[in-house]
Amino acid sequence: MILLNNLKMFLLAFAVLFANTLYAYPPQAELFGLNKSMVQLWVSYPNGVTGTGSGVLIKDNHVATDCHVFADAEGVNVVKYHDTFSPIAVYADWEHDLCILKFDNLNLPPVNIRTSEDISYEEKVFSLTFPNDNPVPLPSYGKVKALYPFDGGNIIRTSASFTVGSSGGALFDLDFNLIGITTFKSPGKRYGYFYCLPSEWIVKLLETKESNSLKSTAPPFWSLPDDQKPYFMQVVIPMNEENWSKLERVAKTWIEDEPNNADAYYYFGLAKHKQKHENEAITVFKKAFSLNGKHIDSLIEIALIAKETSNQLEFDWAYAEILKIDEDFSESFFKKKT
Repeated sequence: MILLNNLKMFLLAFAVLFANTLYAYPPQAELFGLNKSMVQLWVSYPNGVTGTGSGVLIKDNHVATDCHVFADAEGVNVVKYHDTFSPIAVYADWEHDLCILKFDNLNLPPVNIRTSEDISYEEKVFSLTFPNDNPVPLPSYGKVKALYPFDGGNIIRTSASFTVGSSGGALFDLDFNLIGITTFKSPGKRYGYFYCLPSEWIVKLLETKESNSLKSTAPPFWSLPDDQKPYFMQVVIPMNEENWSKLERVAKTWIEDEPNNADAYYYFGLAKHKQKHENEAITVFKKAFSLNGKHIDSLIEIALIAKETSNQLEFDWAYAEILKIDEDFSESFFKKKT
Protein backbone atom coordinates (compact mmCIF):
# COMPACT_ATOMS: atom_id res chain seq x y z
CA MET A 1 0.00 0.00 0.00
CA ILE A 2 2.83 2.38 0.88
CA LEU A 3 4.54 1.60 -2.42
CA LEU A 4 1.29 2.23 -4.30
CA ASN A 5 0.76 5.57 -2.55
CA ASN A 6 4.34 6.59 -3.30
CA LEU A 7 3.80 5.68 -6.95
CA LYS A 8 0.64 7.80 -7.05
CA MET A 9 2.48 10.75 -5.52
CA PHE A 10 5.29 10.34 -8.06
CA LEU A 11 2.86 10.26 -10.97
CA LEU A 12 1.06 13.31 -9.63
CA ALA A 13 4.33 15.20 -9.21
CA PHE A 14 5.40 14.15 -12.71
CA ALA A 15 2.09 15.32 -14.16
CA VAL A 16 2.45 18.70 -12.48
CA LEU A 17 6.07 19.01 -13.61
CA PHE A 18 5.13 18.02 -17.17
CA ALA A 19 2.31 20.56 -17.30
CA ASN A 20 4.51 23.34 -15.98
CA THR A 21 7.30 22.50 -18.41
CA LEU A 22 4.96 22.18 -21.36
CA TYR A 23 3.30 25.54 -20.84
CA ALA A 24 6.27 27.36 -19.25
CA TYR A 25 4.20 28.25 -16.19
CA PRO A 26 5.67 28.99 -12.75
CA PRO A 27 6.68 25.84 -10.85
CA GLN A 28 4.01 24.55 -8.49
CA ALA A 29 6.11 25.46 -5.45
CA GLU A 30 6.07 29.13 -6.45
CA LEU A 31 2.29 29.18 -6.20
CA PHE A 32 2.31 28.48 -2.48
CA GLY A 33 2.83 32.17 -1.73
CA LEU A 34 -0.31 33.02 -3.68
CA ASN A 35 -2.24 30.38 -1.76
CA LYS A 36 -1.98 32.60 1.32
CA SER A 37 -4.10 35.19 -0.47
CA MET A 38 -6.81 32.73 -1.51
CA VAL A 39 -9.79 31.95 0.74
CA GLN A 40 -12.73 29.59 0.62
CA LEU A 41 -16.24 30.92 1.22
CA TRP A 42 -18.86 28.96 3.14
CA VAL A 43 -22.45 30.07 2.62
CA SER A 44 -25.58 29.14 4.55
CA TYR A 45 -29.12 29.24 3.17
CA PRO A 46 -32.53 28.51 4.71
CA ASN A 47 -33.42 24.90 5.55
CA GLY A 48 -29.81 24.00 6.29
CA VAL A 49 -28.59 24.26 2.70
CA THR A 50 -24.92 25.22 2.35
CA GLY A 51 -22.59 26.14 -0.47
CA THR A 52 -18.98 27.06 -1.16
CA GLY A 53 -17.09 29.48 -3.34
CA SER A 54 -13.71 31.10 -3.78
CA GLY A 55 -12.25 34.50 -2.95
CA VAL A 56 -9.02 36.47 -3.19
CA LEU A 57 -7.48 39.16 -0.95
CA ILE A 58 -7.31 42.39 -2.99
CA LYS A 59 -6.63 44.75 -0.08
CA ASP A 60 -5.98 44.38 3.64
CA ASN A 61 -9.11 42.76 5.13
CA HIS A 62 -10.94 42.85 1.76
CA VAL A 63 -11.89 39.74 -0.25
CA ALA A 64 -13.14 39.94 -3.84
CA THR A 65 -15.55 37.27 -5.06
CA ASP A 66 -18.68 36.79 -7.16
CA CYS A 67 -21.95 38.09 -5.74
CA HIS A 68 -23.82 35.00 -6.91
CA VAL A 69 -21.76 32.90 -4.47
CA PHE A 70 -23.80 34.24 -1.53
CA ALA A 71 -26.73 36.10 -3.13
CA ASP A 72 -29.82 35.98 -0.88
CA ALA A 73 -28.02 33.76 1.65
CA GLU A 74 -28.53 33.87 5.40
CA GLY A 75 -24.82 34.19 6.03
CA VAL A 76 -21.34 33.94 4.52
CA ASN A 77 -17.98 33.25 6.15
CA VAL A 78 -14.39 32.88 5.03
CA VAL A 79 -12.41 29.80 6.02
CA LYS A 80 -8.61 29.83 6.12
CA TYR A 81 -6.27 27.45 7.94
CA HIS A 82 -9.27 25.89 9.72
CA ASP A 83 -10.25 29.31 11.12
CA THR A 84 -13.55 31.01 10.29
CA PHE A 85 -13.92 34.75 9.73
CA SER A 86 -17.13 36.76 9.42
CA PRO A 87 -17.36 39.90 7.28
CA ILE A 88 -18.44 43.21 8.78
CA ALA A 89 -19.63 44.76 5.50
CA VAL A 90 -19.99 44.14 1.79
CA TYR A 91 -19.45 46.20 -1.35
CA ALA A 92 -21.87 44.86 -3.94
CA ASP A 93 -22.30 45.36 -7.67
CA TRP A 94 -25.05 42.81 -8.22
CA GLU A 95 -25.53 43.59 -11.91
CA HIS A 96 -21.87 42.90 -12.69
CA ASP A 97 -21.75 40.00 -10.19
CA LEU A 98 -18.77 41.46 -8.33
CA CYS A 99 -18.71 41.74 -4.54
CA ILE A 100 -16.07 42.60 -1.95
CA LEU A 101 -16.36 41.33 1.63
CA LYS A 102 -14.80 43.53 4.31
CA PHE A 103 -13.28 42.09 7.53
CA ASP A 104 -11.55 43.51 10.58
CA ASN A 105 -9.39 40.52 11.54
CA LEU A 106 -8.32 38.75 8.33
CA ASN A 107 -4.53 38.89 8.55
CA LEU A 108 -3.66 37.67 5.06
CA PRO A 109 -1.54 39.27 2.31
CA PRO A 110 -3.34 40.92 -0.63
CA VAL A 111 -2.31 40.28 -4.24
CA ASN A 112 -1.15 42.81 -6.80
CA ILE A 113 -3.75 43.94 -9.32
CA ARG A 114 -3.21 44.47 -13.04
CA THR A 115 -5.95 45.95 -15.20
CA SER A 116 -6.99 44.45 -18.52
CA GLU A 117 -5.87 47.40 -20.65
CA ASP A 118 -2.52 45.80 -21.56
CA ILE A 119 -3.56 42.14 -21.52
CA SER A 120 -3.17 40.49 -24.91
CA TYR A 121 -4.79 37.59 -26.71
CA GLU A 122 -2.95 34.27 -26.25
CA GLU A 123 -1.19 35.54 -23.12
CA LYS A 124 -0.51 32.69 -20.73
CA VAL A 125 -2.52 32.79 -17.49
CA PHE A 126 -3.61 30.52 -14.67
CA SER A 127 -6.47 30.46 -12.21
CA LEU A 128 -6.49 29.57 -8.52
CA THR A 129 -9.82 28.38 -7.10
CA PHE A 130 -11.41 25.86 -4.71
CA PRO A 131 -13.13 23.51 -7.18
CA ASN A 132 -15.63 20.92 -6.00
CA ASP A 133 -15.28 21.94 -2.32
CA ASN A 134 -11.56 21.19 -2.37
CA PRO A 135 -10.04 22.51 0.88
CA VAL A 136 -6.94 23.94 -0.84
CA PRO A 137 -6.75 26.16 -3.93
CA LEU A 138 -5.86 24.37 -7.16
CA PRO A 139 -4.39 25.88 -10.34
CA SER A 140 -5.76 25.61 -13.86
CA TYR A 141 -3.55 26.67 -16.76
CA GLY A 142 -4.53 28.30 -20.03
CA LYS A 143 -4.41 31.40 -22.19
CA VAL A 144 -6.42 34.55 -22.80
CA LYS A 145 -8.60 33.62 -25.76
CA ALA A 146 -10.64 36.81 -26.03
CA LEU A 147 -11.15 40.23 -24.44
CA TYR A 148 -14.66 41.66 -24.68
CA PRO A 149 -15.08 45.39 -23.94
CA PHE A 150 -18.00 45.72 -21.54
CA ASP A 151 -19.03 48.49 -19.12
CA GLY A 152 -15.62 50.04 -18.63
CA GLY A 153 -13.58 46.85 -18.60
CA ASN A 154 -12.73 43.76 -20.62
CA ILE A 155 -14.47 40.49 -19.86
CA ILE A 156 -11.74 37.86 -20.20
CA ARG A 157 -12.43 34.55 -21.93
CA THR A 158 -9.79 32.02 -20.98
CA SER A 159 -8.94 28.41 -21.69
CA ALA A 160 -8.04 28.00 -18.00
CA SER A 161 -11.10 26.00 -17.02
CA PHE A 162 -12.96 26.05 -13.70
CA THR A 163 -15.93 24.29 -12.18
CA VAL A 164 -18.38 24.25 -9.25
CA GLY A 165 -16.84 25.96 -6.22
CA SER A 166 -14.51 28.03 -8.40
CA SER A 167 -16.80 31.07 -8.61
CA GLY A 168 -15.06 34.09 -7.16
CA GLY A 169 -11.58 32.67 -7.70
CA ALA A 170 -8.59 34.45 -9.17
CA LEU A 171 -7.09 34.64 -12.66
CA PHE A 172 -3.40 35.56 -12.64
CA ASP A 173 -0.80 36.48 -15.23
CA LEU A 174 2.62 34.83 -15.06
CA ASP A 175 3.92 37.64 -12.85
CA PHE A 176 1.29 36.72 -10.23
CA ASN A 177 -0.80 39.83 -10.86
CA LEU A 178 -4.55 39.46 -10.45
CA ILE A 179 -6.23 40.20 -13.78
CA GLY A 180 -9.70 38.69 -13.35
CA ILE A 181 -12.26 36.95 -11.16
CA THR A 182 -13.42 33.51 -12.35
CA THR A 183 -17.17 33.86 -12.73
CA PHE A 184 -19.23 31.94 -15.29
CA LYS A 185 -19.20 29.38 -18.08
CA SER A 186 -21.38 29.39 -21.16
CA PRO A 187 -23.60 26.34 -21.68
CA GLY A 188 -22.57 23.53 -23.97
CA LYS A 189 -19.54 21.27 -24.32
CA ARG A 190 -17.90 22.18 -27.62
CA TYR A 191 -18.44 25.90 -27.13
CA GLY A 192 -18.39 25.93 -23.34
CA TYR A 193 -16.36 29.07 -22.72
CA PHE A 194 -14.93 30.29 -19.39
CA TYR A 195 -15.29 33.97 -18.50
CA CYS A 196 -13.65 36.17 -15.86
CA LEU A 197 -14.62 39.63 -14.62
CA PRO A 198 -12.02 42.37 -15.18
CA SER A 199 -9.89 43.43 -12.22
CA GLU A 200 -10.51 47.14 -12.87
CA TRP A 201 -14.08 46.66 -11.69
CA ILE A 202 -12.61 45.81 -8.26
CA VAL A 203 -10.94 49.22 -8.02
CA LYS A 204 -14.17 50.99 -8.96
CA LEU A 205 -16.24 48.94 -6.53
CA LEU A 206 -14.02 49.93 -3.59
CA GLU A 207 -15.07 53.55 -4.19
CA THR A 208 -18.76 52.76 -3.59
CA LYS A 209 -20.75 52.63 -0.36
CA GLU A 210 -20.61 49.70 2.03
CA SER A 211 -23.69 47.63 2.87
CA ASN A 212 -24.68 44.96 5.38
CA SER A 213 -27.17 43.18 3.15
CA LEU A 214 -26.69 39.94 1.21
CA LYS A 215 -29.97 40.50 -0.60
CA SER A 216 -29.54 40.65 -4.37
CA THR A 217 -30.92 43.78 -6.01
CA ALA A 218 -30.39 42.78 -9.67
CA PRO A 219 -29.59 39.65 -11.68
CA PRO A 220 -26.06 39.37 -13.10
CA PHE A 221 -25.68 40.43 -16.73
CA TRP A 222 -24.73 36.91 -17.81
CA SER A 223 -28.05 35.45 -16.54
CA LEU A 224 -30.33 37.82 -18.45
CA PRO A 225 -32.63 36.56 -21.24
CA ASP A 226 -30.68 35.59 -24.34
CA ASP A 227 -31.58 38.70 -26.36
CA GLN A 228 -30.41 40.91 -23.49
CA LYS A 229 -27.04 39.26 -23.05
CA PRO A 230 -23.95 40.92 -24.54
CA TYR A 231 -23.08 39.86 -28.07
CA PHE A 232 -20.14 37.72 -26.98
CA MET A 233 -22.65 35.53 -25.14
CA GLN A 234 -25.40 35.67 -27.76
CA VAL A 235 -23.15 34.05 -30.37
CA VAL A 236 -22.58 30.95 -28.23
CA ILE A 237 -26.22 29.89 -28.26
CA PRO A 238 -26.61 29.36 -32.04
CA MET A 239 -23.16 27.73 -32.18
CA ASN A 240 -24.22 25.05 -29.72
CA GLU A 241 -27.44 24.62 -31.70
CA GLU A 242 -25.47 24.62 -34.99
CA ASN A 243 -27.87 27.29 -36.19
CA TRP A 244 -25.38 29.03 -38.46
CA SER A 245 -27.85 31.41 -40.10
CA LYS A 246 -28.79 32.72 -36.64
CA LEU A 247 -25.12 33.06 -35.75
CA GLU A 248 -24.65 35.09 -38.92
CA ARG A 249 -27.48 37.45 -37.95
CA VAL A 250 -26.18 37.98 -34.42
CA ALA A 251 -22.60 38.53 -35.62
CA LYS A 252 -23.76 40.94 -38.32
CA THR A 253 -25.61 43.03 -35.73
CA TRP A 254 -22.52 42.92 -33.53
CA ILE A 255 -20.40 44.26 -36.40
CA GLU A 256 -22.89 47.05 -37.02
CA ASP A 257 -22.68 48.12 -33.38
CA GLU A 258 -18.92 47.55 -33.00
CA PRO A 259 -17.34 47.81 -36.47
CA ASN A 260 -13.77 47.50 -35.12
CA ASN A 261 -14.34 44.40 -33.01
CA ALA A 262 -12.26 41.50 -34.35
CA ASP A 263 -14.33 38.90 -32.52
CA ALA A 264 -17.54 40.10 -34.18
CA TYR A 265 -15.93 39.47 -37.58
CA TYR A 266 -14.58 36.11 -36.42
CA TYR A 267 -18.05 34.80 -35.58
CA PHE A 268 -19.46 36.24 -38.80
CA GLY A 269 -16.72 34.39 -40.68
CA LEU A 270 -17.42 31.20 -38.73
CA ALA A 271 -21.08 31.37 -39.77
CA LYS A 272 -20.04 31.82 -43.39
CA HIS A 273 -17.60 28.91 -43.16
CA LYS A 274 -20.19 26.56 -41.66
CA GLN A 275 -22.59 27.49 -44.47
CA LYS A 276 -19.94 26.59 -47.07
CA HIS A 277 -19.27 30.17 -48.20
CA GLU A 278 -15.52 29.65 -48.02
CA ASN A 279 -14.34 32.66 -50.04
CA GLU A 280 -16.49 35.07 -48.04
CA ALA A 281 -15.37 33.42 -44.82
CA ILE A 282 -11.66 33.86 -45.62
CA THR A 283 -12.21 37.55 -46.42
CA VAL A 284 -13.98 38.07 -43.09
CA PHE A 285 -11.40 36.12 -41.10
CA LYS A 286 -8.64 38.21 -42.65
CA LYS A 287 -10.55 41.32 -41.60
CA ALA A 288 -10.61 40.01 -38.02
CA PHE A 289 -6.87 39.34 -38.19
CA SER A 290 -6.21 42.82 -39.54
CA LEU A 291 -8.04 44.30 -36.55
CA ASN A 292 -6.23 42.06 -34.06
CA GLY A 293 -2.85 40.70 -35.03
CA LYS A 294 -3.05 38.00 -32.34
CA HIS A 295 -6.45 36.63 -33.30
CA ILE A 296 -5.18 33.09 -33.75
CA ASP A 297 -8.69 31.58 -34.04
CA SER A 298 -9.26 33.46 -37.31
CA LEU A 299 -5.96 32.15 -38.69
CA ILE A 300 -6.89 28.61 -37.68
CA GLU A 301 -10.17 28.87 -39.58
CA ILE A 302 -8.35 30.21 -42.66
CA ALA A 303 -5.94 27.26 -42.47
CA LEU A 304 -8.82 24.80 -42.10
CA ILE A 305 -10.59 26.22 -45.16
CA ALA A 306 -7.31 26.11 -47.10
CA LYS A 307 -6.92 22.47 -46.08
CA GLU A 308 -10.46 21.68 -47.20
CA THR A 309 -9.99 23.40 -50.56
CA SER A 310 -6.42 22.17 -51.14
CA ASN A 311 -5.07 25.72 -51.21
CA GLN A 312 -1.52 25.06 -50.04
CA LEU A 313 -0.37 28.66 -50.52
CA GLU A 314 -3.14 29.99 -48.26
CA PHE A 315 -2.49 27.27 -45.71
CA ASP A 316 1.24 28.00 -45.57
CA TRP A 317 0.58 31.70 -45.02
CA ALA A 318 -1.95 31.12 -42.24
CA TYR A 319 0.22 28.51 -40.52
CA ALA A 320 3.27 30.78 -40.64
CA GLU A 321 1.25 33.57 -39.00
CA ILE A 322 -0.02 31.15 -36.34
CA LEU A 323 3.55 30.21 -35.44
CA LYS A 324 4.42 33.88 -34.97
CA ILE A 325 1.80 33.98 -32.22
CA ASP A 326 2.28 30.49 -30.79
CA GLU A 327 5.55 28.83 -31.73
CA ASP A 328 4.42 25.60 -30.04
CA PHE A 329 1.34 25.21 -32.24
CA SER A 330 1.50 21.90 -34.09
CA GLU A 331 0.43 21.27 -37.67
CA SER A 332 -0.95 17.94 -36.45
CA PHE A 333 -3.93 19.92 -35.19
CA PHE A 334 -5.19 20.22 -38.74
CA LYS A 335 -4.70 16.52 -39.42
CA LYS A 336 -7.08 15.78 -36.55
CA LYS A 337 -9.66 18.11 -38.05
CA THR A 338 -9.66 16.46 -41.47
